Amino acid sequence: MGKKIMSVSDSVILKSMRDVFESEIEELERELGELYRKYSIRSSREMEEISFKDEEMERDFKRMLELEEELETLKKCLRDLKLKAP
Repeated sequence: MGKKIMSVSDSVILKSMRDVFESEIEELERELGELYRKYSIRSSREMEEISFKDEEMERDFKRMLELEEELETLKKCLRDLKLKAP
């Protein structure tokens, strides 16, 4: 039988969590950037000002809002995590 991990230090857990958050943030920022470039805008607020929206634009706009919200949440979690890290 293999050895079992009896304990893991808090710093290892925090570092792993930080790495996961940073990786996810990077991925979301990449996807959001692609959507911004697609419409030559810098934020979803600019997208709101576009008067003509077809179904694709509407889907992309909703996705932008989701991504921006997820990014905000993940960045907040990462900030909190960094405050708790040694």
